[in-house]
Amino acid sequence: MYDYVNFIKVDKTPEELNKDFIKNFISFRKENNLTQELLGVYSHVNRVKIARIESGMHSPTIKNLLDIIGPLGYTVKIVKVKKKPTNN
Repeated sequence: MYDYVNFIKVDKTPEELNKDFIKNFISFRKENNLTQELLGVYSHVNRVKIARIESGMHSPTIKNLLDIIGPLGYTVKIVKVKKKPTNN
């Protein structure tokens, strides 16, 4: 019925992407030698909220994510997924 020209089938499910995000979030904190408490102090985001994000109990809002990573010199960027060539 509709022709979605820009539709791209992704390699991972949203659940898999969420697990990857959590793993990367924890790695990011540890690579910057930060405890959850210290990250909370720098970002003004409660340590409990950071712990819940890392445990998968809570998904951060974009604002919370920017609040958490901004003071460390990071940001969030939307990047287009490259379409894989099809074998027709």
